[in-house]
Amino acid sequence: MDCSRLEYIKNVNDEEDWAYESSPIGSYFQLNFKKNNDTGVNTGVDTHVFNLPKGSLIILSQKPHGYDYRYLTHVVELVNEGSEDKPQWKTGTWRIFRWVKVHWIADFTNPSRIPLDKKEMRAEWGLFDTKAKLLSSPNLMSQWGSIDKLRAHLGEVFN
Repeated sequence: MDCSRLEYIKNVNDEEDWAYESSPIGSYFQLNFKKNNDTGVNTGVDTHVFNLPKGSLIILSQKPHGYDYRYLTHVVELVNEGSEDKPQWKTGTWRIFRWVKVHWIADFTNPSRIPLDKKEMRAEWGLFDTKAKLLSSPNLMSQWGSIDKLRAHLGEVFN
């Protein structure tokens, strides 16, 4: 897998198990983003999601129910422009999405082999909301120094 297009990392969740577990390499699915209307404050999630560039690769990180750690479980590619996906959005908690294609997926039959987020990322990247975070964020770059070093390391993890 070419890791030169790795741009983002995103927190995902499933209420009961692994999110997007049944999506094999080469498959497509709707990557959901949660719009938080509880506070009455516009968090900008819809604008953020709309502006994510087509072709970017996103690492998905998750901590499923019953597990103690966060895991890196997928690498997905944004396959459409935001303007192509937005007409399909509906109101509701999980109806903001982007279509993605799976480039890498963890072996969920053996969780001990799934890469641990903290071990591989080596820094807190900010998993506090649903937005995709840039891999070039100050938190990650304080640990890695350059995006190229981080991408090289992740290339070893995902290949």
